[in-house]
Amino acid sequence: MELVKTDRKWMIEGDDEGWIFNKIFPTKWKAQLAMKVFKKGGRVSDYWKEARKHPKRNMNACKVKKKLQKVLNEIEALNPTSEEIKEYAEDAIAENADYGLVSITRAEHYFRPRLHDTWGQKQGGRVHIDIGSSCYHLMLDKDSAPGFVEFIKNKRKNQN
Repeated sequence: MELVKTDRKWMIEGDDEGWIFNKIFPTKWKAQLAMKVFKKGGRVSDYWKEARKHPKRNMNACKVKKKLQKVLNEIEALNPTSEEIKEYAEDAIAENADYGLVSITRAEHYFRPRLHDTWGQKQGGRVHIDIGSSCYHLMLDKDSAPGFVEFIKNKRKNQN
């Protein structure tokens, strides 16, 4: 069993069969933890339990929260309109945005931006900013949130 880095992700390669060889891990510590759990005969659910308790999980979440808090303050100061949120969401969908950036909801009401932490609470969870309107729910992570701010600023600059 061998730990291998591909692009920015980590994989486990080996001759055995099992859940660990079908997964891609975003960080080295998660891949190492998965190897440890797998060697003990653990399942994927056992891996997730261990990952939630791991000290690096909290350290990384804190770094992202700090970064996103600054962006959240900027978004709150801009006070985006429902139309701006809708246009950003539709542009993101048209450009085949990453999974988890935009979801379509039944609620048409506007909801204010807030920091939301699902890191370690569910598979694929992360710290992100929730904001929504016009049947769109945006989940802006550390990579997409600054782009949302730039989108709003550019849109307003072009209207003047």
